[in-house]
Amino acid sequence: MQRVEHIGLCVLLSALASSCTEGGDVPSERAQEIAAYARATYSDAMVATLGDLVGFRSVHEEGLANAENPEFQAMTAYLEGKAGELGLDFADHGAVVVIGLGDADDRLGLVTHADVQPAGPSQWAQSPFSLDTASEPGRLIGRGAEDDKGPIATALYAMKAIEDRGLPLERRIELIISYTEESDWGPFQAFLAANPPPGLNVALDSEYPVVVAEKAWNAVWLVLPARDEPVGAANRLASFSGGAFLSQVPGEAEVVIARPTPEVEDALRAAAERDTLVRYAFESEEGRLTIVATGLAAHSSKPEEGRNAIAQLAALLGAHDWPDGQVARMVRLINDLVGTGHYGARFGAIAYTHPFMGPLTLALTTLGREDGALVAAINIRSPAGRSPEELERLVREVVDDWKQRTGTAELETRMFVSPPHYPEGAPHIPVLLDIFEHYTGQPDPQPIAIGGGTHARLVPNGVNFGPAMPGEVYTGHSEHEFITREQIELNLAMYTAMLVELAGGGNGGG
Repeated sequence: MQRVEHIGLCVLLSALASSCTEGGDVPSERAQEIAAYARATYSDAMVATLGDLVGFRSVHEEGLANAENPEFQAMTAYLEGKAGELGLDFADHGAVVVIGLGDADDRLGLVTHADVQPAGPSQWAQSPFSLDTASEPGRLIGRGAEDDKGPIATALYAMKAIEDRGLPLERRIELIISYTEESDWGPFQAFLAANPPPGLNVALDSEYPVVVAEKAWNAVWLVLPARDEPVGAANRLASFSGGAFLSQVPGEAEVVIARPTPEVEDALRAAAERDTLVRYAFESEEGRLTIVATGLAAHSSKPEEGRNAIAQLAALLGAHDWPDGQVARMVRLINDLVGTGHYGARFGAIAYTHPFMGPLTLALTTLGREDGALVAAINIRSPAGRSPEELERLVREVVDDWKQRTGTAELETRMFVSPPHYPEGAPHIPVLLDIFEHYTGQPDPQPIAIGGGTHARLVPNGVNFGPAMPGEVYTGHSEHEFITREQIELNLAMYTAMLVELAGGGNGGG
C-alpha cells in the first residue's frame, strides 16, 4: 500500500479540508454522540444480521443471472423485511437493491455488494456460509464477513441509529447494494444508467483511511490447445490444475505424472522438502504420481500476501526436462513468463510503478482444462501511467515472442483490459480522514491507492472508506475470510459519524 507522494493531491486536499471543516471540528459532538449510541445499542444486532446475510449462498452460477437465482431472491426478501423492521425504505431493482433514509433532494450513496466469491468448504473450520463465532474467539468468520456483507450490516445499523435519534437530514442516505460486483458489472452499470446515482458516494468495500485510487483490473488467458501426447513415455506430465477463481491467489494446485521414474520422484521429493513457501503431498499409485501443493489463498490485488500454489508447483517441476506435451509446454510457459514473483518482472516490458498507486502486480490465479485446451488465467492490476491499449500491446508482444522462440504457434491469447480509477478531488475526503483519525488515534492519515477494483469507480465522487484497517491482511477472497468483533464495532462508530457529518447537516461534503 502506497502513501501519498503526489504533491498536487496533497495541496488540493489541504484546501478542501479548510473549506469542509470551517465552523467546527470533525467529528462533531453530535456525530460522536450518535456514533456512541449506535455502538452501545446495536452491536449485537449488527453481528446477528451479518450472520443472517452470510447464510445466503450469493455466489454467481454460470448460465443463471444473479437476480433470478433463488438464493439472491431470498436475500432480497430478507433485506426488504430488515429495512421495514429498521424503519428504512426499500426498492428492488433486480440486480441492485436500495435501502434509504430521508427524503431530501440531495443524496449520499453508500455503495456495497451482497454477492460473494466461491468458497472451498474443506478449507474452513465450519461452513463458509454460516457465521463462525466460536472457532477463533473474537473473529467473525464466513464468506462475505469482510467483503462485503459485514459493511452492509454495519451500514444498516448506522442508518437505524440516525433514524432513532431523529437527526434532520440534509442529504437522503441510500445504501446501494449490488448483486453482481464479483461477476459482471454490466447490471450495475445498467442500473446507474436508468437511475442516476447520488452526487456524493462512499463505497464500503476496501480499506481505510480513504481509498482515492484503484488500479485497473486486467485479465490474460493463455490457451494451449490439445496436442498429440507421448502416451507411453516415462515421466509424462498428464495433468496440471489449480486455483478457484480469477481474483484469488490460488491456495492449491495439483499435477499428475504418468510413469514416473524413481530418480525423478526422489528429486522432486527432495526439492519439495526445501520449499519453505508451500507444502507438498505426494501419492504414488499404479504408475502415477500425484503431487498436491498447498499454499495460501489471498486476494489477487495483493499477491504478496498469498503463496501461489500454481506458480510454486510449476517452479518445482521446472527443474526437470519432461517429454514434450501440452502440460510440459504450459510448465515452461509459466516459468518463463510468470515465475514466482508478483510484479511481472519476467513478462516482457510490462513492469512499472506509479509514484502514488504503486507497482503493477501480476498473479497466475487459475489453471485448468476447457474443452481439451489447457488455460492459464492471469490477473494483472495496473496503476495509472499506461493506457489499456499499451498494456495489451506489451502483453501480446511478449507472448508472441515466446511462441516464436519455443515453436508453440498454437498458443492463443485472450485479454480483458480496463483503465485505472484515479479521481483527485472528491470533496468529502478530508471529512473521512478526520473521522478515521479521531476513532483510531492514527495521526495525520493520508489517502491511499489499492490494487483492487470496486464499484466506487462507477459513481460520482466515489471513494472507499473501510472496512479493513491499513496494514492488516485483507481476508476477502481468501479461504479464511473474517472480520473481528472489535473491527466491525469500530466500523459502526465510524460509519455512523460519517453519515452524521455528510448527511446530517454537519460540516462535510462541501
